[in-house]
Amino acid sequence: MVSAKKLWTIYLVSSLIALALVAGISWVIVYYFAWLPLVHEGLPKLPKLLAELDLANTLWWRDALAVAFDILIIVVAVIGTWWSIGHFAALAREQGKWWRYYRSEESKRDQWIQRLTLWQRIQHVWMIITFVICAFTGFVMYLGNNPYWKELYVSRELYVTLHIYSGIAMGILVILHFAYYTVRGLLAKLEGKSLMKEFPILQLYTAKFLKDLVKRLLWTVTARVASPKFHKYNSEQLFEYWGIYWGIAILGIPGIIMAIYGPAVLDGVLWVMHVKEAVLAVVFLLLVHITYTHFNPTVFPLNTVFIHGKMPLRQVEEEHPEWYEELARGESRGKA
Repeated sequence: MVSAKKLWTIYLVSSLIALALVAGISWVIVYYFAWLPLVHEGLPKLPKLLAELDLANTLWWRDALAVAFDILIIVVAVIGTWWSIGHFAALAREQGKWWRYYRSEESKRDQWIQRLTLWQRIQHVWMIITFVICAFTGFVMYLGNNPYWKELYVSRELYVTLHIYSGIAMGILVILHFAYYTVRGLLAKLEGKSLMKEFPILQLYTAKFLKDLVKRLLWTVTARVASPKFHKYNSEQLFEYWGIYWGIAILGIPGIIMAIYGPAVLDGVLWVMHVKEAVLAVVFLLLVHITYTHFNPTVFPLNTVFIHGKMPLRQVEEEHPEWYEELARGESRGKA
């Protein structure tokens, strides 16, 4: 029989190893795809780019966007590392808390709240599959001339086909999702309902989101700052949800044009946007989403909400107190 203390240690060490592994992979990607290009190519060009603002020149835009994206990738990686490591340190004392609770007799007596519908879970899996295919095929094609990757690069035609079709499937998903919630939003507006109350995901567009995000970052490093009270979605979830629209636009639109006219169209401006945004998306998902959502010390090794769509009321009360208050008043049914 493993003692509670030994089990806690196993959970803690395993979670730390998983976080370190994913963070390490993320920073390797940042180093090769953002740091080296910025240091060796971007920064030497920066004085000329700033001195000669040639906005009508596609080559100027290509170089300027490359520098801007490299800086953005590094900034996101730094903040993402702070977010992941900070939460690990802040929640280490609660290692395995919810993972053990899910399997306890107490959880069976608890009320399990529907957080994600079946359609939302299908969309999540749909996004995972298409994103993984796009990312893998894209990286392999980018590194196709590298001798370490040549064994994977069996057929350019195959990878191009998989990349394009998985990208189309991802685009269809986003269009369906956006259309569905746009119609729901219009109907709610016609009924005189508050969109902010009906769709908590819109909280990104409030001052509270920025305030909560800053407070949460500070909470990870000092006990003097109390953790903000979240509704159905916390700061990371709000940011990530709306970030998908940004990512799809920056990846998808250039991707469609390049699929028709080739990667050299507009002197490579669209190619830079597509590749750099892909790197940014992969780094964010690895460094923030995977480590925070699944390697979070309280739920490690897996947050199972995306599988069954439910979470216990006790967890809702602790992690989403504003949503809990609505549930207690019976005001949160059917809200997205």
